[in-house]
Amino acid sequence: MDMNAEKLKAIINAIPGNVFFKDTECRYLYTSHLCSMLNTAGRPDFTIIGKTDLEVQVQKELGEQYYNEDKELLRSGGELEYVSQMTFGSDTYYYKIQKRAVHSTEDGKDSIIGVVGVVTDITQETVLRQRLEYLSSTDALTGQKNRASLMLWLSQPFPVASLPLTILSADFDNLKTLNDNYGHDAGDTYLKKGVELMRNILPEDACLYRTGGDEFLVTVPSCDEGMSHSLVEKICEAFRACTVETVPMSVSLGAVTLTDSGMSLSDAIKESDSRMYEQKRAHHAMNPRC
Repeated sequence: MDMNAEKLKAIINAIPGNVFFKDTECRYLYTSHLCSMLNTAGRPDFTIIGKTDLEVQVQKELGEQYYNEDKELLRSGGELEYVSQMTFGSDTYYYKIQKRAVHSTEDGKDSIIGVVGVVTDITQETVLRQRLEYLSSTDALTGQKNRASLMLWLSQPFPVASLPLTILSADFDNLKTLNDNYGHDAGDTYLKKGVELMRNILPEDACLYRTGGDEFLVTVPSCDEGMSHSLVEKICEAFRACTVETVPMSVSLGAVTLTDSGMSLSDAIKESDSRMYEQKRAHHAMNPRC
């Protein structure tokens, strides 16, 4: 079958992906229609043929990255595959980039004549995967991490770099009273308000997990015992100042501070839970507000 240039171009343009070829100077010699659009967005009279990524990429950092990758492929004769994130206006897109050096054996001698690549838009599946990951690790009501996320954290190596590490167990008091008298919507308001109060006090790098109905666990890296006591006092004070409907807000807290890896994370959580329940029993016995 005779294959002229126009037929070959039509076949390449029909490939389900964006195709390009660059010469040994990293200059574009060919791009499919979609690939040209990607690089000339907002510049309808601009052409990328004969230019490098240093000249055509709107995002300069990406231009430098792509150019340096191409130079390395031309040197090594290898191939590369990864996902690249691009932003156009307020929209973010994800592209799988596959490229490799093109070897030629003309005259029986192996040489590299350029770089060929395929760019595939994987934005939809990437956004969906990110959404599923978020939903699987996040509590829907409070927007904080859930128990599954905590279990994943516990399965990781001991976080030595976070020492001293404080673990806080928290139980929101009076939730049952609120639910029984005002309904579960009021209870949800209580939980969200309590999380907001804690978040306003906790350091930005603290992780807050909802581990049960009204139970939460907090991990605070680089937090010694003195800082831990201060956090507990501030959280209790913030709860004391608030009510939901006519029910006073109150929280029972238990804290453990790890200064080394002598105690496992699981044992530290058990100890913080024990201290929290001890405080909760005192609340029930004396009926004070935290």
